[in-house]
Amino acid sequence: MFLLRHLKSAIIIASVASGLLTRPVYSSDAYWLDQHNALFYIGTFQLDHQLREMKKEGVETLLLHADSLPSLISRFIAWRAKEVGNMTSIAWIQKPNKDNLTHAARLVGFNGVQIDDHYFNKPPISLEELRLMLGKKQLWCSFQPRQFSHDIANTCDQNDVQIYRNTCSGTGDMAWNMGITGNKRIAVAAYHDGSEKGQQLIDCIKKDLETLNTKLFVFKWKNQEAWIKYILGKK
Repeated sequence: MFLLRHLKSAIIIASVASGLLTRPVYSSDAYWLDQHNALFYIGTFQLDHQLREMKKEGVETLLLHADSLPSLISRFIAWRAKEVGNMTSIAWIQKPNKDNLTHAARLVGFNGVQIDDHYFNKPPISLEELRLMLGKKQLWCSFQPRQFSHDIANTCDQNDVQIYRNTCSGTGDMAWNMGITGNKRIAVAAYHDGSEKGQQLIDCIKKDLETLNTKLFVFKWKNQEAWIKYILGKK
């Protein structure tokens, strides 16, 4: 499997170099935005700027942390994402209890609802019940690698597998070995700690996954982890 994965990458790269394929700009297909940053951007009149910066990364979908955001604020952010960056918005529910899922299902301006990996540890309602609750909204599912199942993934409109804190090649290798590459309904989710090295890692993962025809979701926009570690004097 390892050799086959790298053989496929080599063939695609060689084809690009010889002009047989048109290579798109490397991009992140979706970014998570947590509710605390979202509120900060609104309060400091930075929201539109941040959305434009996100769009420069090639982002098509905003995954908005919507557990506790008031409905009107969530709706406003989704509207600005569409107006400023022509991005679709998905309500990311980090704590998928029944109340939060009900709240998300009622949100206006969102194409779907994403359930975090916590859902699969102890589902508060079945996926069938959740589908009925969502109505016309799409169901997006986010898994840890140990939770992932193609059978479950087939019931979701879009999936991602969280391959966090791995190396550049290790991320792609793991995705390949799991059999999730080349499927438009399954993305790889990678972790960005907010540092310069973190950005370099994300850029490398983008390029690698592009050769595997696999989407990249990034957690999360303007992560403060690196800054907090710096303030606390931790490496």
